Amino acid sequence: MTFSSSSLTADIAHHAADFDRDRAFPHAAFDTLSSQGLLQKPPIAAADIATLLRVLTAVGRGDLSTGRIYEGHVNACWLIDAAGTVEQKNHANALLAKGARFGVWNTDDPSAPLTLENDRLSGGKNYASGVDGLTHAIVTAPRDAGRQMIFMPLDGLHVDRSWWHPVGMKASGSHIVDMSGVEVPPDWLLGGVNAYIAQPWFTAGALRFLAVQTGGIHAVFDTALHHLRQTGKADNPYQAHRLGRMATAVETCCLWLEKGARDWKACADEPENQSRAATLMATVNGARHMVESAALNVLQEAEQAIGAAGMISPHPYERLMRDLRTYLRQPNPDGALAAFGNAVISAAWQPAQNEEGHNNDDC
Repeated sequence: MTFSSSSLTADIAHHAADFDRDRAFPHAAFDTLSSQGLLQKPPIAAADIATLLRVLTAVGRGDLSTGRIYEGHVNACWLIDAAGTVEQKNHANALLAKGARFGVWNTDDPSAPLTLENDRLSGGKNYASGVDGLTHAIVTAPRDAGRQMIFMPLDGLHVDRSWWHPVGMKASGSHIVDMSGVEVPPDWLLGGVNAYIAQPWFTAGALRFLAVQTGGIHAVFDTALHHLRQTGKADNPYQAHRLGRMATAVETCCLWLEKGARDWKACADEPENQSRAATLMATVNGARHMVESAALNVLQEAEQAIGAAGMISPHPYERLMRDLRTYLRQPNPDGALAAFGNAVISAAWQPAQNEEGHNNDDC
């Protein structure tokens, strides 16, 4: 697949401020994704993982709310491809060809967790990102042996929007959805019990949102650079230091994504190789720490570079800052870093490994 990262970013960014102001589903951005075939056929094959990460980075650089929802669509497509029957895959492809948009919702409504009993759902999901523009979603419900994925249409469900007053990511529309009373036919059940959390892919899947976040970090850098150029301050040596530190942070995140893509493909090529799986999970956990640290550092550098003007709407930094800080709050960052540290201790992961998994003595 060939696409223009800069063009995709620019088209999505064009309406980002409007999405934020209206707290509305980013339809214009998804029309752009559809026009390039990125909704109908996202590059989810293992051989295309590097391309997928570049797409997600470009989308996140344009708008993080769009990136969050699109990453969920990609995840759903990947899960159906990985766990679905031939009939389910064909059904999903037919839906996509007609313009369907998918999501993945795992977080239960704390006051009424989703349950599946006697082929009927009760309760609902919280943080149901994109519900106002999606057609189908994969949800998870507990069973005796674990959690079961259910791929279901979203028509007619009750949506509670009253609680959604976030600092950032407003256009992601992560509302509460009540699914009580919905009957679940057998062909809605996707994969076996606990297929959703099967390793290494459950941990490795974080690589997708890291790509979106990297795009957001790049957007912050873009905004700071543009502001300093426009105000004639880019040549100030202290500002040059800030721009240099921000640029290296963006590049470092991109290099971690490239490392993650190589490890992902290597693991997919040797699915029975436990060493490959351990390396992939460790790489992604390490990347989570790196991207979060880089994002927080770049945000601080940009705030100092731009000054108070960047904290006042409609300056684009004001929205980017809110969105990125909100999107960084992904589950269990401490656990991810601890797992990475333990992989280093056990020598399951080492710095400067080459593509064969051996240490590169030249580094």
